[in-house]
Amino acid sequence: MAGDRAIIHLADGDRAVRIGTEESGTHVVAASSVEAAVAHAVELVDRGVDSIDLCGATGYIWTAAVEAAVRDRAHVNTVLFGFESLTSVAHYKEQANAGAALTALFIFVQEGAGPEKEHFVHHEGDSRSVFVAVPHPDRGAAVAADFADRVQLIELYGGFGASDVAAVISAVDGRIPVGVAAHS
Repeated sequence: MAGDRAIIHLADGDRAVRIGTEESGTHVVAASSVEAAVAHAVELVDRGVDSIDLCGATGYIWTAAVEAAVRDRAHVNTVLFGFESLTSVAHYKEQANAGAALTALFIFVQEGAGPEKEHFVHHEGDSRSVFVAVPHPDRGAAVAADFADRVQLIELYGGFGASDVAAVISAVDGRIPVGVAAHS
């Protein structure tokens, strides 16, 4: 599994999906607690994963715990939101805490992927997380534009640079909070 990466997102259950080729893939894993995230991270790193991205709902407590558990065997990143998204991401969090039905879009880079076939949805109650693989970060803006009327939050994983993130923000006219996985 050389070159494999993982995204750990906050969700109930123990669902895991792998998207990619035999040589390189992205594991998407649900974790409902920091302890579950640490256990998943250690298992994935033991199997060859070399980079772990944590969703924005997990924060630095989870990031520190995962970093300590995997030591220097994998890069650990967490989603951060820019200043332009702070008000809208706070509103999203308030709605989520109130139990509103929300949809989050998680776009990740996976070489050779095509968004038409490389996506899946994780349902949790009335809310859902939509995961879409793109072959290159420059495809993120088009995917974000396609989903702009159906999502309330966007997170980017796997190598989105500043210009790619800016393009996603522009594609949704700044109406949706956009976060990006960054190394802590």
